[in-house]
Order: sequence, then C-alpha cells, then structure tokens
Amino acid sequence: MAKPPEPIEDVIPHATLVVDAEVVEVIKTGPQPPKIEAKPGATSTGQKTASQTVKLKVKRVLFGEKIAEVVVEKPEAGYALKAGNHGPFLIDSTKTILGRYGPDSYSFERIEKALASKR
Repeated sequence: MAKPPEPIEDVIPHATLVVDAEVVEVIKTGPQPPKIEAKPGATSTGQKTASQTVKLKVKRVLFGEKIAEVVVEKPEAGYALKAGNHGPFLIDSTKTILGRYGPDSYSFERIEKALASKR
C-alpha cells in the first residue's frame, strides 16, 4: 500500500511559494531510479519515477511572489508530471516541488487553512 501524503502541517512551513498552476512543459527528465522489487503480498513497490524539470503556468498565487510562470524541479518521487497536469503546487526556496505525490496531494481548502496559520 502506498504511503499517504505527508501532513500538510509538516510541508507548509518549507513552502516559499504556493500556486495554482498547470504544467505547460516538461523541460528535462532525469535518469530512472533503480527498480524496486515488490515484497510478497505487497500492493505497491513504492517505485519512484525520475526527477523532472518542468515549467508551470501560474493561474493564481496563494502564497509568495506574484509570478506568471516558474521553472521548478520535481524530485524522484512516486509520480511523474506531464503537460496538462494542474492543481496546487507547494514549492520551496530552491524551486523544488514539495510533497510525495504532487498537485493532487492536498485540496485548496486544506492548503488555504494551513497557510492562514503560516501568516
């Protein structure tokens, strides 16, 4: 079984930018991490996908600098991005996407509530 997303309260303190955005381009994809063999009876291997450099078109800034687009890094993680993926992205000061599962990890409502306590 896949791990749940990290608690929003653990992730939001590291975010310097929180945006509602869409992936408009995958600029670069890193090498694929080694395959993880599933343990007997496991429902998921926890396999990670390659790191990616992606360009986001920003629809709305929820926290941080007002920008129209940004190039960010998606680290090796249990998901891959492609053009058209959209939703909330939490980004740290190094322009790295935070969270284990990308833009569907947290609802806008949960993010806005967590941001209210950050301000």
